Amino acid sequence: MHLLAEHLLLTKPNPEHLGADGFIALKKIAGDSLFAKARSLKTEENVYNYITQLYNSKANNAISAILNKPGSFYYIDDLKSNIIVTRINTSDILQVTYSCSDPAVCQRTLELHVAIFTANYNGLKSNQTATAIQYFESKVAGSQSKLQQSEDDLKKFGQQNRIINYYEQTRYIAQSSQDLEKANYLEKITQSGSKRALASVEKKLNSREKQVINSVSIINMRQRLSDAVSNIEKAKIYGNTQKIKEFTAKQNVLEDSLKTLSTQFMSLNYSEEVVPRTSLVQEWVNNAVALDKANAGLTVLNNQKQNYDNEIDQFAPLGSTLKRLERQIDINQQEYLANLHGLNLARLRQNNLALNSNIVAQDKPFFPLKPDASTRSLLIIVSFLVGFILVVAVVLGREFMDSSVRSPERLKKLLDLPLAGISIKSPFDALQSYQHVLRDLLTEQLIHTIIPFITTSIETNGVAQVSLLSNENDSYISNDIQLFHRLFSSIFNDVFWVVPQNYASVFQNALPAKALGIYTPAIHQLNYKNVSELVSEDLSAYNVIFYVSPNLTQNSIPAAIAKASNINLLVINANETLQTADKELITKTRAVIGENAFFTWLVNTDETNLDGIIGEIPKKRSWLRRKVKKMIALNLR
Repeated sequence: MHLLAEHLLLTKPNPEHLGADGFIALKKIAGDSLFAKARSLKTEENVYNYITQLYNSKANNAISAILNKPGSFYYIDDLKSNIIVTRINTSDILQVTYSCSDPAVCQRTLELHVAIFTANYNGLKSNQTATAIQYFESKVAGSQSKLQQSEDDLKKFGQQNRIINYYEQTRYIAQSSQDLEKANYLEKITQSGSKRALASVEKKLNSREKQVINSVSIINMRQRLSDAVSNIEKAKIYGNTQKIKEFTAKQNVLEDSLKTLSTQFMSLNYSEEVVPRTSLVQEWVNNAVALDKANAGLTVLNNQKQNYDNEIDQFAPLGSTLKRLERQIDINQQEYLANLHGLNLARLRQNNLALNSNIVAQDKPFFPLKPDASTRSLLIIVSFLVGFILVVAVVLGREFMDSSVRSPERLKKLLDLPLAGISIKSPFDALQSYQHVLRDLLTEQLIHTIIPFITTSIETNGVAQVSLLSNENDSYISNDIQLFHRLFSSIFNDVFWVVPQNYASVFQNALPAKALGIYTPAIHQLNYKNVSELVSEDLSAYNVIFYVSPNLTQNSIPAAIAKASNINLLVINANETLQTADKELITKTRAVIGENAFFTWLVNTDETNLDGIIGEIPKKRSWLRRKVKKMIALNLR
């Protein structure tokens, strides 16, 4: 666009800006109106702005036609292909080369390219760093706001739950709770000891009372024993035996009771629990006071323990919430620091680019004094070689990829059967003169092969039979049958053809009606002995009978008819591809025929594949073709 704007301001060719050829070409595609408009705008900048606006205004315009004109200095695709930028080794130096037919345009194009590239590079780098700084500034502001919000949430949470230092407060509560547990345990020990001591003192006080009761019981028991002894003596005086026995038994009982009471008296008066009463009372009072004190202390400790349990229940769920808030603060802080680091790097890169983005042209574009050597000859040679290689590749590819029979040599190799004759492919237009001669020659060769096998039978029996076999529906061609019948009838007057229904149309177009009999193949025909049974008429008046078998892939041939033939011809289409199944079918047919002559007839053959049979075809060829063929055949004469 800049180059076009400069050239539109020219009024005549100028070797320092645009040569005569380029100026005439530009004036032809731009028109006088565009030149007049450019001269009215006067400056190159105004012209550039005008043509840029015109180019962007609509799809089809004068500027678009100029920029897309192949062969012009302003054609975009030519500029892309002719400007070559290479890096010199591993340095930061770029070498830019451009080639065109006008030296002034070549130099100016490079100057514009260097200037635009430098400006775009500096703008791109500055825009990249400015965009990066704006991005990181927005990210820093957002992350800072999130960090401030998370810190405010932590502050609000501490105020609502009266938390100064959660971890110190929870440690203090846990330590105090443990100390309270120890004090409670000690109070329980004191309480238990006081209870045991108080019970022991009360037990001692109860034994003193028992001692008094025991003494009274002893006195009473002694009185009662004394009375019993007195009563015994009185009974002895009066000689009352019954009373003596009665009071004696009572005396024994009272003596045992007195012994028991005496034992209790001894245990109560001489055990460890026998202490002064005043001491026992004082000890009971002391233990009772200690027990009440322990009970009161446990009540206070239990209340304090309940308070600590309530505080633990309050602080326990606050830990996870506090941890989550602190973790969110850490995440927001890391994000803020990362964005701040990125912002600092972006600003550092901006400063670095501002100091180091001084791209300059080390060697300014020069005016070329000598044109580049023409590559036309080289392109012609390369085009010839490429065309030759492609032609050879296509020919070889067709040769190797084509699996059809094609030539007599290939047919012999595939079937290992002798060849009786060949028929060439009939062209769509009229036959040339040499093709008439060629077809007659090939038909005569086929008839020449058949005659020795039928002559003896005609002389002996008056009739001969020839079988034509085929495994394809398109093996027979009307022109070949017509020519063969005409030449064969010139030798043997009476010739008759027995043809199946599926080939009837081909033979009807080639043969006269009186020489043609049509039959419909059926399975009961396999037992026929004579070909006349197929058409249900007497054929003894004919010298030669041609039996055309049905398609061997669809119907079998009568064995007796096949063996009765003097010669069997297997008709093969040159365009046919012999599969394994076809070869197997031919092998079976050959076994049915037995020792009878079995030949092949290759039809629809391309005349270029007949060199091995009849030599070079006598048709008019160009001088170049004859020379090339001689070179290939190493015939240099």
